[in-house]
Amino acid sequence: MPFVTRNKQGTVNKLSRVAEYDEQEYLPSNHVDIRQFLYNDSDNIDDPRLALDESDKDIARITEDLIHLLVQKNTILFTELPEAVQKKILAREAFRSMINGDVSNFLDEEDGF
Repeated sequence: MPFVTRNKQGTVNKLSRVAEYDEQEYLPSNHVDIRQFLYNDSDNIDDPRLALDESDKDIARITEDLIHLLVQKNTILFTELPEAVQKKILAREAFRSMINGDVSNFLDEEDGF
């Protein structure tokens, strides 16, 4: 339902029920950015749902790093992971590489993918 406008830092600073311009971003009403916008000016800033959403992001990165470490130490083979998991990890790695530059790959040259 809500269309959002973001400031230069990427933080939501306005919500509207209808798009005010063509490129305006639509987000589901339960999106973390919308909840942060709504709760930042209220007494509910310590909403556990927001904390859980942020924690989920952290846990996802921790899990990714743990898998990378286990593969690096030859405890598990990357190719032993389900194909869907492999694809998601490689996609995240590619996105991170686009943002941060070169990121070490889960696969050695000989593993291929």
